[in-house]
Amino acid sequence: MSTTLIQRENATLRVTLTRHEQRIAALEQQTVLLEQALATAAREKQLLESALKQALRRRTGLDLDAPGQARLLFGEDSTPEEIPPHAGEAPDGETPNDQILSRHRPKRAARTLAFAALPHEHVIHELPADARTCPVTRHPLVEVGETLFEELDYRPAKLTVLVHHRKVYGLAPEHAAVQVSEPVTAPLPPRALEKSPASAGLLAWMLVQKYRHHLPLYRQEEIFAREGLQIPRQTQCDWVLACAELLTPIQAALRRQLLDSRLLQIDDTPVQCQHGRGGHKTQAYLWVLLSPLVEGVVYDFTPGRGYDHVHALVGELQGVLVGDGYAVHGKLADTSRGTLVTAGCWSHALRKFRDAIAESPRAAAAMVVSIAALFAVEKEADKLSLAPAERLSLRTARGPALLAEIDGQRRALLGTTSDNGPLAKALTYLTNQWPSLVRFLADGRIPIHNNACESAIRPIAVGRRNWLFAGSERGGRAAATIYTLIQCCKAAGVDPHAYLADVLVRVASHPTQRLDELLPANWKPVAGQQPAR
Repeated sequence: MSTTLIQRENATLRVTLTRHEQRIAALEQQTVLLEQALATAAREKQLLESALKQALRRRTGLDLDAPGQARLLFGEDSTPEEIPPHAGEAPDGETPNDQILSRHRPKRAARTLAFAALPHEHVIHELPADARTCPVTRHPLVEVGETLFEELDYRPAKLTVLVHHRKVYGLAPEHAAVQVSEPVTAPLPPRALEKSPASAGLLAWMLVQKYRHHLPLYRQEEIFAREGLQIPRQTQCDWVLACAELLTPIQAALRRQLLDSRLLQIDDTPVQCQHGRGGHKTQAYLWVLLSPLVEGVVYDFTPGRGYDHVHALVGELQGVLVGDGYAVHGKLADTSRGTLVTAGCWSHALRKFRDAIAESPRAAAAMVVSIAALFAVEKEADKLSLAPAERLSLRTARGPALLAEIDGQRRALLGTTSDNGPLAKALTYLTNQWPSLVRFLADGRIPIHNNACESAIRPIAVGRRNWLFAGSERGGRAAATIYTLIQCCKAAGVDPHAYLADVLVRVASHPTQRLDELLPANWKPVAGQQPAR
């Protein structure tokens, strides 16, 4: 064989070897991505199973980890029990040669209830005088000590009628005979609703039950009836609406703070709105407005979610609007002449690609892994409690490379999927929202997702299962106002009943320029003031 031919064969073999090595490298990379996707799926499966077990334990008391509980839940035929190999033998100790073994069960720590902070009442138990004689020695018994037993007691709230005796003062009879003077009556303390018999404490209780504990007014009506008082539901509705009108200025003060922060997050959830008693229902919306720079959250109500409605919510906002890619947000930015820009939500993008894994496991899983790397950077910044400037430095150091990888995968997948499949929809969302999704690289204060808004919507979703629909647009706005203050109380660690009972009385006379003082995050009860009853 000639030297030239040998060299040609060697060159061909080298090319073939190089191709195989490249193919092996590509397969190894795909294997790594799939292993990462499988690990992510396994973690998610574990979390879902844990959540299912916890939910089942809360609702039914069943424990899937306990022997036999799975059969109780899923039926006799779903999980047949295996017969143990020694089932026919006698138990330990039933034959002379059996050794009795003690049962080894894992010891659980005794459950203790922490109630040291609760008020304590002391009840003294003594022997009757005729029982204080020793039955053996017949000597009299004297007190030598005591034992303590703590018992938790609950006393239901009671309705009470407060009778205000207003003393009337006038001239003494000897002076009144020769002089005329108008009598002077001692004034009542300030009240929430002047023409209503309900005290601020009762009104606050109703609001907390309805908007914190999701107890509809018709159920409260039944509870009051059992206590011996008939409060018609319409009367309760009137009181709720009147309270909301009193509290609206505080809600407006918090909204101004959010807009002044120049960084606003927004989201909405649909609710049914009834038009008049027995009238037809239409779809309306409850909105969540918040800012990572301001403590508190504002809820609002609109009969629709078009441009005019959203524009009325945010006004002439200047700065950054963080949302889920709703087209109206982009229209607001377009008409703001450069004073407003939008920032996208990477959680929405991540969820869309997770939904596409069933259709395109390899491509969608690879994209999920790449997007998850962005969240890992944010998690690291949160763990280190980085200031916005430091967070921005971390983002600019690691974010561009991660975004370039995501964008490269996006470009490679465009045109390779069905037009209406989950993966195509995920790619379309990513493409359309790309300028907004990369906005977080410009400012360390901008969140990369809108999860805070979605979390704030959860109380609305829970309450919606109970009250089903808003009775009117006015009722929807009232609900938004009261939700605002109660959820702000929750965030600030403030007792909502004490707060509402106080501010319902104070808000009408409080200086308008100092309404920020009545926000739950800033609220302080008046020194020396008795709590509202």
